[in-house]
Amino acid sequence: MLIAVVAGIGLVSCGGDTMHNGRLPFSLLEGPPRAEAKRKVSLRGAPEGMERVAEHPGGAVTAERKGRIRYGDVVAFYMTHDESLSALSKGTIQKVPYELFRYGHVALVVPDPAGTGEPKLLQVAMKQAVNADEGLGYLDGKRWHAYRPPSGSVNVNRLGEFTRTVVERADDPKEAYDYGGVLGWKNRPWQPESVADVGESYSCATLVVAGLHYAGYELDAVHRGGRLDVVTPRQVIESRGWARADSSETLGKALGWR
Repeated sequence: MLIAVVAGIGLVSCGGDTMHNGRLPFSLLEGPPRAEAKRKVSLRGAPEGMERVAEHPGGAVTAERKGRIRYGDVVAFYMTHDESLSALSKGTIQKVPYELFRYGHVALVVPDPAGTGEPKLLQVAMKQAVNADEGLGYLDGKRWHAYRPPSGSVNVNRLGEFTRTVVERADDPKEAYDYGGVLGWKNRPWQPESVADVGESYSCATLVVAGLHYAGYELDAVHRGGRLDVVTPRQVIESRGWARADSSETLGKALGWR
């Protein structure tokens, strides 16, 4: 049914072969909270946003471009209207967000939970368990932008701990994707402080917010305590946040990456 609705939108509106800003009224849902206006700014200072450090318009990704990617980076994927509508016409429901919003998917770059030291993409999608199976080779042939949290805000040890915990806990493909959160009813725990707080289901966006929060970068990305809020990838990467006091083992100390 949803695919039919989106396909109908495509029939009565223009397609396109460039990056787009989503479809009205869905694109209006993507604004992040105004962190600067909150009272905690007076106690913690002004929040900082993420910096775009790499981008790729499709095709093979060069080794130099992959070499820019670091642990803690956030990769936001997008498609043109023509690409997303083509996928939807073939019944690929996972591509619905690519048509409605600027970015259709987001992933967090993390240490391999198997301990190889290879960077992996922590992500979840419809009908999938939370996983860190894909390496940077997954970026080939896709359109994406990579964003980096402020320097010194990500504790890589904590990032690895979150990754190992969530891939074990959210391992049921039928339960790991937070459909209620995606529809805006209530988002699952995105502010875990300890292993016990890590949830069993997330959307791709709240998974990234939760991972960064656990690792020390507290993004102010969710409205109304997670209720009545569709947290989108664009909302995540355009949000601002604060480095927590426990972000001591930073990106700069991890395997000599930075």
